[in-house]
Amino acid sequence: MPAKILLLLALASLAGCATQPLPMPDHGASSAATQSARLAQEKAKLAEQRLAAIAAQRASAERQFCPNWQQALLRARNNAIGCAKMPVNAQSTCWQAVAQWANEESQYFHALRPLFTESPYAEPAEHAARFFDLAQSWAMTCEDGGAACTQASGHQQMDQEKKQVNQFCSHSS
Repeated sequence: MPAKILLLLALASLAGCATQPLPMPDHGASSAATQSARLAQEKAKLAEQRLAAIAAQRASAERQFCPNWQQALLRARNNAIGCAKMPVNAQSTCWQAVAQWANEESQYFHALRPLFTESPYAEPAEHAARFFDLAQSWAMTCEDGGAACTQASGHQQMDQEKKQVNQFCSHSS
């Protein structure tokens, strides 16, 4: 008899399980998944917009690269001629200004490098930056007077950097 009671109790407890409602899908989890998908779509759209903006910025920088280079090169030439023609006592200040300007040009061309990654303009931008690095160094040497200026090294390297950029620009026009 005790076995029958145990069997009845077991059946009663199993019957209670059968009457329990089945768990419904968690609407909170479903909502979270939908929200995550929506957020991922928004992030993808923002990424596409950023890439489009970078592409537009790169295209603009590429169009302006050679004209900017040629303008900066002309200004460098005119600055050097201007300083050389100044009275000796004013030349040092002039060369300091030229060195500062050359540094700014160098920074500009260095800043283009990341924008031009995987672009044919990457290498010319690096040559232009190096040209102005060397021009700055040369201008700083020229602050010490005419003899230091004419004897300064780096002219050959400057000419090589300039030649590389000019050659690129002559083919890209």
